[in-house]
Amino acid sequence: MKTIFRQRILSVAAVTAAALGSFAIASPAKAQTSQTSAPSQGWQANDDDFLFLQMRVKNHRLNLDVRGYQTDRGVCLDLADVIQTLDLPVRIDKKSRRATGWLFAEDQEFTIDREANTVQNVNTGEAPLAKDIYDTPEGWCVDTDALSRWFGVTFKPDLFNAAVRIESETDLPFMQAIERRKRAERIRPRNVSFDLSQYPSSKMEYRSWRTPSVDVVVDAEARTSTGVGGRVEFLAAGEALGASYTARIGTDNQFNPRTLRVRAYRSNEEGGLLGPLDATDVAVGDVETVPGRLVGQTGVGRGAFITNRPLGQTSRFATTVLRGTLPSGWDAELYRNGQLIAFQQSRPDGRYEFLDVDLFFGRNDFEIVLYGPQGQIRRERSSLPVGMNQIEPGETQYWAGILQENRDLIQLRSAGQQTEQNWRWGGGLERGLSKRTSIGFGVHNLVRNEDRYTYAEAALTHALPFAQLELAAAHEFGGGLVTNLNTLGRVGDVNFGTNARVFFGNFRGEFGENEFKYTGGVNFSTSLRMGRLSLPMQAAFNHAKRRNGDSVNTLSAVTSVTAGRLAVSAQLFHEKDSGRPANDRTELNLLVNRRWRDVRLRGNVNFRLAGQDKGFDTATVRLETDLGERGTLQGDLEYTADIDEFRLNAGYTHRFKELSLRGDAFVTSRGAVGVGIQAAFSLGPDPTGGIRVSGNKLARNGQAAVTVYRDDNANNRRDPGEQLLENVMVEAGLRSTDAVTGTNGTAMVDELRPFRPVLVGIDESSLEDPFLAPASKGIVITPRPGVVAQIELAISPTGEVEGSLLSTAGVEQPGVRLELIDDRGAVAAETVSEFDGFFLFQRVPYGQYRLRVSKDAATTLGVEPSLAMRNGSTQFTIGNDNDVVRFGTVKLTARRVREQKGPQDVEVIAAVRSP
Repeated sequence: MKTIFRQRILSVAAVTAAALGSFAIASPAKAQTSQTSAPSQGWQANDDDFLFLQMRVKNHRLNLDVRGYQTDRGVCLDLADVIQTLDLPVRIDKKSRRATGWLFAEDQEFTIDREANTVQNVNTGEAPLAKDIYDTPEGWCVDTDALSRWFGVTFKPDLFNAAVRIESETDLPFMQAIERRKRAERIRPRNVSFDLSQYPSSKMEYRSWRTPSVDVVVDAEARTSTGVGGRVEFLAAGEALGASYTARIGTDNQFNPRTLRVRAYRSNEEGGLLGPLDATDVAVGDVETVPGRLVGQTGVGRGAFITNRPLGQTSRFATTVLRGTLPSGWDAELYRNGQLIAFQQSRPDGRYEFLDVDLFFGRNDFEIVLYGPQGQIRRERSSLPVGMNQIEPGETQYWAGILQENRDLIQLRSAGQQTEQNWRWGGGLERGLSKRTSIGFGVHNLVRNEDRYTYAEAALTHALPFAQLELAAAHEFGGGLVTNLNTLGRVGDVNFGTNARVFFGNFRGEFGENEFKYTGGVNFSTSLRMGRLSLPMQAAFNHAKRRNGDSVNTLSAVTSVTAGRLAVSAQLFHEKDSGRPANDRTELNLLVNRRWRDVRLRGNVNFRLAGQDKGFDTATVRLETDLGERGTLQGDLEYTADIDEFRLNAGYTHRFKELSLRGDAFVTSRGAVGVGIQAAFSLGPDPTGGIRVSGNKLARNGQAAVTVYRDDNANNRRDPGEQLLENVMVEAGLRSTDAVTGTNGTAMVDELRPFRPVLVGIDESSLEDPFLAPASKGIVITPRPGVVAQIELAISPTGEVEGSLLSTAGVEQPGVRLELIDDRGAVAAETVSEFDGFFLFQRVPYGQYRLRVSKDAATTLGVEPSLAMRNGSTQFTIGNDNDVVRFGTVKLTARRVREQKGPQDVEVIAAVRSP
């Protein structure tokens, strides 16, 4: 049956049901039945009572529709259609007048015996059929009340919407299959990207004041060695005087304030800050600067910084620096392109810092995984491509900064052993000369060994199809010169890099290179296939020659193996110094991650294979398991060879919605004992009023308050009286969230990555009404740390658009992709014309649209993309008064100038549908 005929039947059925209500139609059947009806049955099948209904479960529509009739008792459904739609292993034998099989489970046997006039199954036992089955031209039509008794689910006819709704207290096999398909549809590849410019956006203006969000960590402990103590750490993020700010205050283990870092800044990935400077990042307070090419390390301290470079870009040519906040008691792992390459434990300064991380030619995807003491896991991702188009031709990027190293903006206490706190400044710019070539300049002024130095540097970068080269030089005013040649490339499956550096005169750099005559090195990485296993391997060799003739050789190698849920990484480092044997060392570090069901293991072992302290160094083993959805039990065993001490830690963490609580205890082989308790939570403004408490990190990340409403008049704004919708799930970017709207129609979406535009939309599968749909794909917002972005998303009633497509020759045109374009010019829906040219758009939100042929199809067919209705109008409106738009027959229009194309050139998408 053609879809257009189906839609007409649906309309007739709805009108008939509404007009006749519960009255029976007692006209003679126009078709003869295949079986004789029971003598007691007064009603007989006729065309006026015929129904064609959609079967729906929750908010899902099943693939096949069912036939039925409106009878003197209600509604009956064709049993064969029901069996096929629900995919039941039941066989109907019309000759013996029996149906046998089982329902939803093999132990639920089901039998209908028309001759014996009985039905038997696990739900009803054996019972008489009574008047439950009607003989119709289509077959056996069973009353919906009887189907509900037999199947153990409720069949509820909805004639107004031409549907049958199935309700069940348990998820049946076909319902589970639907849910699996829906979950699979929500799984998107990680490399999928969206052009966010095609979606509407909501810009959040800066204000003179926004109440900050505050992350709080409180840790109290009692030890035999130090007595009772504890620490508190606060991280606040908000807005003041039109700028964002962060403030971090931490105490020592006696609750005495120790550090206070404050940073005021404005960041915008699109630039536009400070007028003609077009900056992307401007900051004062506690800031960090970017490193130079050959001189000037990255620094942190109080000062000021400005740049128009892409946010987060801190790389030199072949290396980068990754730095961020690391709360007390947390660990950090660094992954590059999926491979674990570094590990760092909690530090007193509250930061993680990975310096001089090697880059590869092509894509460098970094992921820093932070592990909290309460079982928390946080992930921070970034990407640094190396190759062509790193800076566009004619584009100029710059940076400038000044700071006092290792000095907080507000010094609360002076440390016993304070590092140098000298002022340094620098700046640089880079300009793209072509898609392959750029040139850069920089200047640095800093203090080294109590003497101040000034440097100037320049670099020329050029990209080849398989590699990128950089030639750089730096000059010390009043001193020497250094030149450097770097390459990064890829040949086949092997990444490689080389570097060569030569010093002239008395060059005194920040890296202690004034004693060297030259340095050079080579590195490579590849992945070896060993059956089903992939063995990534990285190795680097460096050689340096001092002015006195001594040489220094270093060798490093990293490999890892992932087999199922086991991941092992090995890191080997060897150094040989011919002039200073005390520096000779060989170290091996092993990292292990393993999972058995709900048990997770993480291990870290260090060996000194050569040198003065040869032998075993340290080892840590951590076991974790989940106790329910919110509890985690954790045990650690640590060994330190230098002091010959074992340390056993055990702790339990419970994650409430508002906070996480952890209690732990430790004992050492030297007799030390301690217990502790830790609480972690966040405070933030509640858009509905007051303060909300959350277990998520509100200050470190962005937040969004999303209000979902029913937009009955399709004007894309919430008007008085329009209904707020609850139990609607909200999505953010490529990930689903656990944010669901409450009775006020609002859901809070937390942990949004700051300053990265993200599309916030609605998970369509969570809509309970199948005739509702999101009015748009979502709204793009740019989150800011600690600040709540407020947006409204419209849910619209839906309609349909149908018609028939003819070719330029006037015959049915199948396989053409058609698009509905909304009033913003975005593609709202797509479909493909069927074998007979018929096309149908379903669940189209109310609004104004126009119909067109997709660009690729129009180009292939040589036709105009725009399509018009019979009255010549290209625009139409779907609304309450016109929820079904019938285009009628639409003929494609040939372009005036086009190449002749044969049938083999026409884009045809196979229609999996039979006449």
